[in-house]
Amino acid sequence: MTDMKKAIVIGAGIAGLITARMLSDYYEEVCIIERDELPAEPSNRQGVPQSFHPHRVLPRGGLILEQYFPGYNDELIALGAIPSQNEKFVIANRYGTLVNKANAAASSFNIASCSRALLEWVLRQRVQSIDHVSFLTSTEVTGLMVSEDRHSITGVYTKKRGRDHRIEMLAADMVIDAAGRSSKLIRWLDEIGIPVPEPEVLKVSLGYSTRYYNIPSSIQNEWGTVIAESDPEQGIRAGMFWRIENDIAGVLLFNAGGNEYPSTDPDEFQKQIKQLFASHEIAALVDQLEPLQGPRGYRISESVRQHFELMEHWPSGLLVLGDAFCSFDPIHGQGMTVAAIEAETIGKCLEAQRVHPEPQFERQVLLRMQQEIEPAWWLSSVADLRWQGVEHVGPSRLKGVTFAQKYINLFVKQAMKKSSQENNNRLFFMNFLMNALILPPSEFFKGDILNLILNDNGSKEELELRAELGIEDPELFQQRIDEIIPSFQLEPDGRIQKMLDSLRLAMSK
Repeated sequence: MTDMKKAIVIGAGIAGLITARMLSDYYEEVCIIERDELPAEPSNRQGVPQSFHPHRVLPRGGLILEQYFPGYNDELIALGAIPSQNEKFVIANRYGTLVNKANAAASSFNIASCSRALLEWVLRQRVQSIDHVSFLTSTEVTGLMVSEDRHSITGVYTKKRGRDHRIEMLAADMVIDAAGRSSKLIRWLDEIGIPVPEPEVLKVSLGYSTRYYNIPSSIQNEWGTVIAESDPEQGIRAGMFWRIENDIAGVLLFNAGGNEYPSTDPDEFQKQIKQLFASHEIAALVDQLEPLQGPRGYRISESVRQHFELMEHWPSGLLVLGDAFCSFDPIHGQGMTVAAIEAETIGKCLEAQRVHPEPQFERQVLLRMQQEIEPAWWLSSVADLRWQGVEHVGPSRLKGVTFAQKYINLFVKQAMKKSSQENNNRLFFMNFLMNALILPPSEFFKGDILNLILNDNGSKEELELRAELGIEDPELFQQRIDEIIPSFQLEPDGRIQKMLDSLRLAMSK
């Protein structure tokens, strides 16, 4: 892989923009092909049906975005986005309600709250300012150009939307599919005689509904974030109240499993708010707001994780990332962050390949990306499989799901107890960091932590976890966890480790 002249990125969404920015460090020319006509100001695009609904960048994603787009967060705030620092924070679940207790965790990462449209617009402006990056809009990719021996992808076939049906060829040394859930990569590979392995599928049948409100200027300083966690055992859905730019707040309702999706009827939506754990807090806020429109729904039948890295003859010159590679339940907010992790991984591999070229480069990249995204896929699957009706299918089974669910139940209960009764946020902060994809699961599921939380006076959660654990000797806890939980093969990241060390130091004071 010595020729790094031109790269093509399919899709100008968040994943495509991060990828194009990364590629601009390695290729003489980068072309982004997008089927939509891109808006001249922040607005939702027709080709991104979920853009109306809330999006968030997790702290791990924020670190990567800041690396590729320095100062992007400050730019969002200057355009009206809401900074997380010093923001009022309420979280509620079946174990109680905390007000401002989790604020130390959230405000440790100053990530602005904004709409998907504003974030995409800010990143796109940055990418458009790069001289050797171009955009080809209102253009569809219709297939892959392949070498005579079918071992290499040499470009793409394209056609303009809404015009003649003339097919054109666009050659490239690298093609990266970042087209999201609408990707046609599987079909394109099949058309050139390259079958792909069976994917993992989480049949999640999820649904969420979102409604936006205008915040009157008289109460601007009273608004923060309220998160109502779900309780699938009781059939209680999740909810969230948050602010975005332009004095707008949103309310989201979510559940999985295909049973009674959140309503898009305004009156019924209001009733369902009152069924949340944080019903009083959210309802009291919403009563003071001015609805901008009725609730809108979004439904997804499944999350899919491809396993292209298992293919012995994956073609050179082709990579894929984002939802086209692995799609997630959006309620966990992992999508944009995982795409950033994948783009950063490709960048690291390109840097190494430039210095020490290795055969089967693309297949090795796919393997590295799988290792990096494994914690996110596993954690979201563990959470979603709590809902009745959700099912995981595929060539391999997920390890440790039931144990992890019971461990997390007891952990969260103890974290809420210590935060509210002892003003000790250490456990709560650990849970936050793992879900933020900063703390590896191996640092969360540990023998010494298990011994710490197994002190709940014989509660239902404790008894269930002990039964799943199957042993009583604390000396054997770590060995048992290692047998149950997947061994995540993550490459050491000095930047993440340095951050964890500083956070632990701050929390110990």
